[in-house]
Amino acid sequence: MTHLIRTTALVTAMATAAGAATMVQEIDVNADVSALDNSEAVAVWTDLEADLETALAAKLVNQIAEKEMEDAAEIDIDVDTVALASSFETEMGIANSVLEGVVSVDLPGSQYDQRYTLTVTAEQANIYYPEGTDVTTLNVGSDVFYTAMVDAFATHVAEKLK
Repeated sequence: MTHLIRTTALVTAMATAAGAATMVQEIDVNADVSALDNSEAVAVWTDLEADLETALAAKLVNQIAEKEMEDAAEIDIDVDTVALASSFETEMGIANSVLEGVVSVDLPGSQYDQRYTLTVTAEQANIYYPEGTDVTTLNVGSDVFYTAMVDAFATHVAEKLK
């Protein structure tokens, strides 16, 4: 009976924590895009750290803490893979491109911390293209493709904090 009461209390606490939007006080993105082999992509992807931080902050605009809060989350993203299509694959499209990173969310109370690997594929990002985009003309150096990949990644992270 005691175990059931503790389990119920834990589930209730987790549901309450999950039901309320988590306030965020810090977003930090680290990405090494210097290893990109695709010369077309280098010019577009060099600002990935700042652009991903900005996109995530925009998705969480109502959850950004105005001042330092004891119970606000800190988000740290370490982008370890920017696997962009090779020059041969670029001729065939962007289908094999991925953006992958480890997302760490430090929440109040260590038992609620989150750490997971997030991989966003070009296919998942296609819903973020502007209406009327001809995907057959996109390549890994395209601003439209880049923005869609960043938005898809930021959206997935933000959804876990809602």
